[in-house]
Amino acid sequence: MRLRDRLQPGPMRLLDRMLLREMTLPLGVGVLAILQLLVLVQLLQLNEVVFSASMRLADLGRVTLAFAPHFLVLALPLAYMLGIQLGVGRLAADRELLGLSSAGYSPRQLFRVPIAVAIVLALGVAALTRWAEPWGLQQVNRVLNGVIKRNLQSGLLPGVFNDNLPRFMVYVADTEEGRWRGVLIEDQVGDGSPLLVLADAGRIEDAGGEALRLHLDRGELHRMEPRGETVVRFNQGTFLVGVQERVARKNRFHGVEAALPYAELSARAEQYRKNGWMEDVARLRVEQGRRWAVPLACFCFGLLGVPLAVVAGGARGSAYLITLGSFVLFYVTSRLGLAFALRGLPAPIAAFLPDIVIALLSIPLIRRLRARGIPLVR
Repeated sequence: MRLRDRLQPGPMRLLDRMLLREMTLPLGVGVLAILQLLVLVQLLQLNEVVFSASMRLADLGRVTLAFAPHFLVLALPLAYMLGIQLGVGRLAADRELLGLSSAGYSPRQLFRVPIAVAIVLALGVAALTRWAEPWGLQQVNRVLNGVIKRNLQSGLLPGVFNDNLPRFMVYVADTEEGRWRGVLIEDQVGDGSPLLVLADAGRIEDAGGEALRLHLDRGELHRMEPRGETVVRFNQGTFLVGVQERVARKNRFHGVEAALPYAELSARAEQYRKNGWMEDVARLRVEQGRRWAVPLACFCFGLLGVPLAVVAGGARGSAYLITLGSFVLFYVTSRLGLAFALRGLPAPIAAFLPDIVIALLSIPLIRRLRARGIPLVR
């Protein structure tokens, strides 16, 4: 009977079409819903920057679009797992799988479509982690850093002493169209003697990178020396203010390894190794492995998801719980892998630890499915 079924490809193609049809809709809807949820949650976590007065509508749109590749890396495997649970589970709930099993079909045929879909998704996720995700996070950093710097620029209130700028205490008597009138700047944090700068006018502008530039007109610089006070008069003066600390504190994506191009990870790790920064080396090596491990997770979710969907019997509550539990397991083991890597575990093993755990969990479930076949759903 089974030999005859293998020689008749028509019914087998019908099963594949059924599985593909049942998985496609949950997969597509899941990707859109999960992506929107992840982006929204991230924007809320960055509310101090995203919802500030300096954030323009165009900036918000750029940040939202730039976040898409980063969160698609998470959304695609998660939605794929959900598609398996709802698609295969629906066929199990309607006893269609049981009928096909009674006709001689092997449970192994249930894996063909999920594995084929996993191949397509793995290629897409690999492209995202290799190129699109670093590019997107670089765009996010560029926009958020610009907004933070504009917040620092616009946060100087006239008539009060402002300490928003690192190192400097700034007092402005009045402002008019972005220009200051009556400027006092005090610097007591530097390595040298305290400075006091008085100027008739001034303005602040973006100096590029992680710095702001203070332009002052018609002023005096007073430096207190051990032998007396030094006074320097100027018509125009410029101060560069580094804002790296403020930017890093408010932008949680500042300096993350995922924003580095793949080709730069090895060179950066070698540089850190020469400097003796072994924890940073471990983080970069794990990030290298992660960009291959996440695409492979689609295959692992397929191996785990099919038998779980058959056992769950199509219950929607079970499908959502299994999907959520699988994602939590993947995330927790990935964080544990990084922690173990910082304590000496080889980075490739640490990066692939989530895949290894999920694959190991799938082995007894697959064996049970092969031995017992499709169970009767009550």
